[in-house]
Amino acid sequence: MWSYLRRQPAIGKLIARYDQLPARDRQALTVLAFALLLAVLYFMVWRPAVEFNDRALSSRENARELLAWMDANESAIQALSANETTASGRVNRPGDGRALMALVTRTAGEADLSLQRFEPSGDDAVRVWLDSVAFADVAGWLEELTVEHGIIIDQASMDRANDPGVVSVRLTLTI
Repeated sequence: MWSYLRRQPAIGKLIARYDQLPARDRQALTVLAFALLLAVLYFMVWRPAVEFNDRALSSRENARELLAWMDANESAIQALSANETTASGRVNRPGDGRALMALVTRTAGEADLSLQRFEPSGDDAVRVWLDSVAFADVAGWLEELTVEHGIIIDQASMDRANDPGVVSVRLTLTI
């Protein structure tokens, strides 16, 4: 390999120049090249691999917490999916879009959730935005809306925030 590199004009000149350096300078240059190689390996290979591993462990832990919560609240989740009525046998469903918006804002306030933005969507739906809220709080609020008030979650989008258990939520709720 060295003979091949020596035949390349630019590399051959660099090697010839390296050979002409005093022994102490060659030694310093070799140590510098080795240190540079170690730095490249650290910053281009080792550090990204460690950061990827940390993110994967964090993601796994978040998934484990979500699974534990879902296992603990399995009956409530099944009730949400079946859109069951309350224990009294009736659902306190709002009559129109304005009543729906009032209900959504009132129950969000009761659940200590701050709606970033909300707007009507047609005659019987409302779009809601929440930023940086605890997932457990949102889940409890949505459970109340669906089980006790018969609200249907038409569309939902949840994005994980940097903090564990914190999400940003976009919802379309209908009667």
